[in-house]
Amino acid sequence: MKQVALIGTGNIAQAHAQALQSLDNVQLSGVLDLNPAAAESFADKYGIRQVHGEMAGLLASAVDVVHVLTPPATHFAVAAEVLKAGKTVFLEKPMAESADECRQLQALAAEHGASLRINQNYVFTPAHLKLRKALDDNRIGPVRSIHCEYAVPLRQLAARQFGHWMFNSPLNLLLEQAVHPVSLIDDVVGALEVETVWHGEAQEFAPGIYLVTEWIVVLRGGRVPVQLHLKLGADHPDWRLSVTGDDGRVEADYIRDVTRVQQAGAYIEFAENLRSNIADSASLTGQGLMASGKYLAAQAGLLGRSDSFYVSIRNSIAQFYQDMDSQADNLDGAQGLRVVEVCEKIADQTEMPAKASTTSASPTQGTAPSVLVLGGTGFIGSALVRKLIDKGENVRVLARNTANLPAHFHSEKVDIVQGSISDTEALAAAMRDVPHVVNLAHGGGGDSWAAIRAALVGGAEKVAEVARDAGVKKLAHVGSIAALYLGDPDTTIRHDTPVDPLKEERADYSRAKAEADLMLLEMHKERGVPVSLFRPGVVLGQGTSPFHSGIGFYNRDRVCLGWNAGTNPLPLVLVDDVAEALMLAMLECEADQMAGQCFNLVGDVRLSARDYTAELAAATGRPLVYRPQSLWQQQAGEVSKWAIKQVGGRKVAFPSMRDLRSRGLVSPFDISHEKATLHWQPVSDRTVFIDQAIRIHGKS
Repeated sequence: MKQVALIGTGNIAQAHAQALQSLDNVQLSGVLDLNPAAAESFADKYGIRQVHGEMAGLLASAVDVVHVLTPPATHFAVAAEVLKAGKTVFLEKPMAESADECRQLQALAAEHGASLRINQNYVFTPAHLKLRKALDDNRIGPVRSIHCEYAVPLRQLAARQFGHWMFNSPLNLLLEQAVHPVSLIDDVVGALEVETVWHGEAQEFAPGIYLVTEWIVVLRGGRVPVQLHLKLGADHPDWRLSVTGDDGRVEADYIRDVTRVQQAGAYIEFAENLRSNIADSASLTGQGLMASGKYLAAQAGLLGRSDSFYVSIRNSIAQFYQDMDSQADNLDGAQGLRVVEVCEKIADQTEMPAKASTTSASPTQGTAPSVLVLGGTGFIGSALVRKLIDKGENVRVLARNTANLPAHFHSEKVDIVQGSISDTEALAAAMRDVPHVVNLAHGGGGDSWAAIRAALVGGAEKVAEVARDAGVKKLAHVGSIAALYLGDPDTTIRHDTPVDPLKEERADYSRAKAEADLMLLEMHKERGVPVSLFRPGVVLGQGTSPFHSGIGFYNRDRVCLGWNAGTNPLPLVLVDDVAEALMLAMLECEADQMAGQCFNLVGDVRLSARDYTAELAAATGRPLVYRPQSLWQQQAGEVSKWAIKQVGGRKVAFPSMRDLRSRGLVSPFDISHEKATLHWQPVSDRTVFIDQAIRIHGKS
């Protein structure tokens, strides 16, 4: 029985832990994470006996294998330390940040007698295993060519979250994404040579942030020519590997998790075409029905987790331990090195514009910031910081992620501090001698009501307490109109409209927003905290995805599943108008005029969901569709999902019709108080609004 420990408790660690628990010859006995609370919670969930606070303790324990599941930038350092202790390493992709670091890890493994393997996430998916079996069974004859299409959406790119490690360089982006198709091709033909690289022009996605997101690469695997098309941030996902042989073709579709084999037949052409089409249809239908059945069974608790990503992780881990038991000779990280080498060669041939220095200038000496923006590198925060420095103000920004920031963050008027609102000392230091604070930080999230409440309500409470102790004159807390009940078309929402009185019936996010608002107003009343509440509506503009959940649920972008008939005016607002309101509140309004007040930040142009989707379709040139849904249709779908989870033993709240009604945003808004108090005028020209909210996302 091998004793196994995990380093890192992020999303991928969940899959590793579940996979390990399905194996008979291993025991998950230890976990290490820099966040002690996260490590303790993870250990409780998976029954792990030992929670380690430092590497030395883990390496001194009786552990045989360590799964390194930390961020890519740390792979080399963490894996090297484990290998030096003579422990076997199962390392998440990419192996390291350079081929040289990969070779160093191989050398350390050999020197200390340790095994090393890299987990390539999709090599063991059912679709790929079927492709490999068709090749192993010689169903298409000798392989003559390979084509791989890898066009995928990129969530962080759509959300403009450029602080992610992958956006630091073209190589990082390739190591984060291209490793998936490259590892599949490597699994088919082995070591690859890069022959030719074409790439798209570097685009400026934000001021000073240039990215290449498309490549066409010609490679060679032995005598087999390979063409790889990479398109990151694609609107329509398409991930296929097609292998052509002398006697047919096999294609794996990794999005739909199906595999198609075409072979030369014995019939005349028209009959062969008919036979082939019928066989294809039957095979694809059978695979689809089986996958759907497994999914429903998994949701009902009748079958373990069955999504293709998890199945691949489970199969990969099982194969790793099987190879360890049989003392296989492929435990030296060789494939991981080969994949990184290919990415490195592609990156070497990717031309980028000269990168301007991203080192912030020192803030103006002797001049304290007038405003602290918590979570100031996000969508609204970035717009607010830009407006403040345009007004000549010195600004301090506290944010968890401070990498790859737009150009205006490098102004001498901006003091950037890396930190979290969960850190009381960091908060207090950031607020020192700053009169005005805007809290845009949400404090994180969670997968349970307790976790969400701790993040949203607990985070807001901590900020308010520290602000009071620091003597802050004005604290603006930015919440959401989700705290209100917006499902009654006959009730006009004003600044003094209370939060939803039946908040317990709402979804966890809306409920937490409502509780945070009530808690802060109570802190103002009872403890004198100088807080005012700002509730933006559906915030639109450059820097966020146009497929906003306030409009409807955009299923794979193209189809907007509406929250209702889609004809009512929506409480839309431009991000620059939200930033303007917050700036006016901080710089132009008296503190006693603001404290204890609530402001609903909704614009004057209020398109319907149908109108919005039609305008977005025109701007992007895409065939977008708005599909209305009745409340009963939505409730039926929610109840069906609830019932499946109940059968599987998962305790979840019964879906609330009240929450579905509120999502439709049918209640009208009166913002006369906001305009008068803040001297605020949001954009009222329909054409200007559509230009800034929608047409900004048009394809060039």
